[in-house]
Amino acid sequence: MNNTTCITAGSEISGEIRCPDHSVSNDIFSGVTLYFIGKEDVEVRYTEAGHGTRGGGVKYKSAKRDIVRTMIPLDTSRAGRYPFRFKIPDQLPSSMNYKDGNGGYCSIRYKVKLHLMRGRDQEIPVNIRAKPPSNAPIPSVADPITTRIGFMYCVPQGSITWAACVDDTRVGVGEQLIINLGLKNESLTKLERVTAKLKQSVEWHTPGHSSSNKSIIRSTSFSKTDSWSPLGKAQLRRRRKSESNTITQATQPLTVYEEVLDTVQEGTNRVIFPIPEYVCQSYTGKLIKIYHYVSVTAKTPSCFTSLKHHIPIEVVSPRSTPIVEAQLLPNPSAPPLWFSDSSLGANNAPATAFVVGAAIQEEEKEEETAHADSGGKGKPSVSGCSPAVW
Repeated sequence: MNNTTCITAGSEISGEIRCPDHSVSNDIFSGVTLYFIGKEDVEVRYTEAGHGTRGGGVKYKSAKRDIVRTMIPLDTSRAGRYPFRFKIPDQLPSSMNYKDGNGGYCSIRYKVKLHLMRGRDQEIPVNIRAKPPSNAPIPSVADPITTRIGFMYCVPQGSITWAACVDDTRVGVGEQLIINLGLKNESLTKLERVTAKLKQSVEWHTPGHSSSNKSIIRSTSFSKTDSWSPLGKAQLRRRRKSESNTITQATQPLTVYEEVLDTVQEGTNRVIFPIPEYVCQSYTGKLIKIYHYVSVTAKTPSCFTSLKHHIPIEVVSPRSTPIVEAQLLPNPSAPPLWFSDSSLGANNAPATAFVVGAAIQEEEKEEETAHADSGGKGKPSVSGCSPAVW
């Protein structure tokens, strides 16, 4: 495994700790612990009011929380060579690193850590990709709705019946999101366009402070059809005469409902959004929340009622993601995973620990730091399954 390798949650990882000097084996294992650790790590940029040189200016506050911290058992049956094997928990979220361009960030990081009672700890970053969902699609509900259109939001102009849905509300990174539209214009209002947008919202917080960033991942317009054309005034008068004076659901002709529903179900008017590799996967944690949704907007001229509909979706690992076994090796710049008698107790002693166990515990750790702004505004940057060295 190298820095660019992503290991899928649920996969098995194996490795080995070597001690050439068998005489110190027992001494090593009296103080060696191997852990698998995953954390939420966030930092929020904020401005604090103050006077003079004290208390004011731009500051940063950070916080960390354990997602997983488990111990990896070592096989001590062979002197000098101590192999290990552990399974990555199935439910872990993907590694990610998101920067807001102003010094703030949020990340999900994993590592294997070797802790020595005598000597320096070693760590190897591990990039995790969340386990993919089942192949069964979860489509959104496509029930048509009727919206009354008004001029200056009060003068009746007729109605528009429409529906929008996606074929599957769970879409993998690198896959395609399909959005279907059905619409029937029974108003005097001309539709300028109907636009679909895929939006992402990333939020993170520390005690007392928070940061967020919203972005549009994809945006495009649906093709215009004859059903979008407005009614003439004479057509609208005839339609109103045929309606009951009592405002009930009967005022919505069933044929219009069926026409819109058939259009959506048949997918005759659709847009397709490829999901880029850089998009964060959806996640809800204690310190970080990442969610996605599709916004469909029917734009009318100024002073007329416009229509908007939100469809929540979940960006996940691609369904083709394999569950594999991986061999954990140190980075080329890292010390080897072995110990000698001369290295024990030295300040520069090589060390490495890996952990996995049946129980997954959560520990909250929060740290606060305040320092001067280093400057440098820029656009948010996102990295999924990217190496992170602690």
